[in-house]
Amino acid sequence: MKEKDILTDYKDQQVILYAEKSDNSIGPVQTGSYVAGHYIDEFFYLMGKVEKTFYEKLLNEEISTICLYMTIEELTVTELALRAKIPLHRVKKHLTSRHFHSIRVSELKRYAEVFNIPVANLFQIISTRQDNKWRMGYKANVEEAKPVIISQEETKNPYVVITKPELNKL
Repeated sequence: MKEKDILTDYKDQQVILYAEKSDNSIGPVQTGSYVAGHYIDEFFYLMGKVEKTFYEKLLNEEISTICLYMTIEELTVTELALRAKIPLHRVKKHLTSRHFHSIRVSELKRYAEVFNIPVANLFQIISTRQDNKWRMGYKANVEEAKPVIISQEETKNPYVVITKPELNKL
């Protein structure tokens, strides 16, 4: 592959590739990531649609929060079972809202460790932004943050509440 063929203008994610240079030598070439430069926006768009679909399923008691987090983390059922050290047949049951109530606290702790979240997040949805501009990697200016009031509202699913921070207007 020639150096000119791999150059991609994408400063946010740089990679080093080896290519044939103009003097016929082979060496490292710093360039932007082709995949990130051409497909990252579409990836985030599609993942946003998947997440929205699964949130709706969660609120309608079609799935459990275990299924939601498994999807967000892009894990298969087998991977989740292995990482959580829970038998596969139990994990499959825990993916449904119907069997969520039968999860042991020790199993909830293992799921939370796999998802790297507090156990409480398996029982609530924390809605941080209503404008859909927040994505992973969003950098907020913490120094300018205003105090918030946290409110919770029930959903059709008795095991899940929506937790929303609201700006304190005091």
